Amino acid sequence: MERKIGVYICECGPNISEKIDIDKVIDAISPYEDVSVVEKFKLLCSADGKKFLEEQIKKNKLTHLVVAACSPKEHEKTFMEVCENAELNPYLFQLANIREQCAWITEDKNEATKKAIRLIKAAIGRVRYHSSLEKIEIDSIPDVLVIGGGIAGIEASLQLARPDRKVYLVEKTSSLGGLVKNFEKTFLGMKPVSDIVNEKIHEIEKNENIKVFTDSEVEEAIGFFGNFEVNIKRTNEETEPVELSVGAVILATGATLFNPEKNPEYGYGKFDNVLTSLDFEKMNLTGKILLKDGTTPKSVSIIHCVGRKDKEYCSEICCMYSLKFIRYLKDKLPNISVQNFYSDLVIPGKTDQKFYEETKEKNVDFIRSSNISVAKKGNQLNINYTDENNNKKSLLTDMIILSPALEPTNDASKIAEITGVSRDDEGFFAEEHEKLNPISTSTEGIYIVGCAKGPKNISDTIVQAEAASGKILSSLIPGRKLEPEVKTSYISESFCIGCKTCLSVCSYGAIIFDEAKKVSVVNEVICRGCGNCVAACPSGAATIKHFKFNQLYQELREAVK
Repeated sequence: MERKIGVYICECGPNISEKIDIDKVIDAISPYEDVSVVEKFKLLCSADGKKFLEEQIKKNKLTHLVVAACSPKEHEKTFMEVCENAELNPYLFQLANIREQCAWITEDKNEATKKAIRLIKAAIGRVRYHSSLEKIEIDSIPDVLVIGGGIAGIEASLQLARPDRKVYLVEKTSSLGGLVKNFEKTFLGMKPVSDIVNEKIHEIEKNENIKVFTDSEVEEAIGFFGNFEVNIKRTNEETEPVELSVGAVILATGATLFNPEKNPEYGYGKFDNVLTSLDFEKMNLTGKILLKDGTTPKSVSIIHCVGRKDKEYCSEICCMYSLKFIRYLKDKLPNISVQNFYSDLVIPGKTDQKFYEETKEKNVDFIRSSNISVAKKGNQLNINYTDENNNKKSLLTDMIILSPALEPTNDASKIAEITGVSRDDEGFFAEEHEKLNPISTSTEGIYIVGCAKGPKNISDTIVQAEAASGKILSSLIPGRKLEPEVKTSYISESFCIGCKTCLSVCSYGAIIFDEAKKVSVVNEVICRGCGNCVAACPSGAATIKHFKFNQLYQELREAVK
């Protein structure tokens, strides 16, 4: 078939036209092989520009299209839609970036023009070897699995449940609420937690679109976005697993406390009246703060950052909940003496700072210290420490509250293996991108919220649950089919040597090994075209559609001429 390539140069207002001699570019490109037409336009991404392009494709009966304009990140999708409207396969189009890569970075107009010509020729050389790719559509299941019945899982479930969308909420313990149900109040607003949690749990219980599985764990989750098959097993019953089909999964598994017994210098588990933050929350919830012998303490010391050196990260929320403990103590025992032993205070926001300042006014000592150790002295606990002036000191107290680091739950590794979600260096589930996609994972359709991805306070946890829910609501719509990635990997049976290298580098679990044929096979529905398998394949059997060797070679060949 005769190629008829149309080349259209966007002036981008003054952005390109003032920096590049477009007429000179047109003269250089016009006689090029297979080029049927070369035109310029003021702003191709505008409504008029898109209409112009569409008319040009039809009028000139173009088989391929090259647009010289801005970054593909900005308008590649725009021009692909124009191609579709003009009934030209959008994968027979190539965008040459002559704004960011030429006009904006090359001061000399003559040099910028030469570079623009090379980039456009490179795009022409590449587009000659493009093949038509067709989109496919697959049915999807709108239902969602939420793993973890803490505040994050509860919030996500309530946000997602609809008459046309079922939510399956799986909690490994016997009740919903997570660690938060042990708290009397939240910090900052000092609002009663029971009002928030109990109300939400009641909403869950009366919502007929939410099915709760307590004392249960997810045993298996296989599939891809829109179509996951999961098995749920009750931990206290000898029954067959419940099999479900869902379209998305939210990991809201929370976190747990670092065990202070690993740092024996604090005396936890050795001396009475040395408590963790969670122990103290539970005690406070009873309405009474008492020592082991049933008497009321006259002094309490709070030690921050327990386990921070072991974990090598700050848990962010410990300083703020330690300030909340001071409020608890002063509200119930106004005359009690309270000391805070800290190395660095983490007070992140304006409202946090105000909370800190108000707490300081309650006659509380803040002692910057290091090298803390606890010993028993009579009926009291003796805290030995080094102050910020490097002086060794000690202090007697009736009760010690330790603020341990938050760490991943014990079953995090098992869940990561079941779902295929990677974990970060600290063992928490890893997000796809810290800034651009903080609630998504490397496995499309599986999201992470709250403390499952790292220490979080209640408000941030709820925000993340809402964000993940919004992502699902906008992309997994009942009755609407999904369009998987078109530019997927392909493995040639003829060249595959069966080494299975590709299986080990595929981030999406999109490759299986056919034992009968002894070759690797790509599941195109799951594949996202990342190229790991292509780079790793020792035999050259793996390629990516739209990024084949010939296409890249011709593009580079023209660019360096």
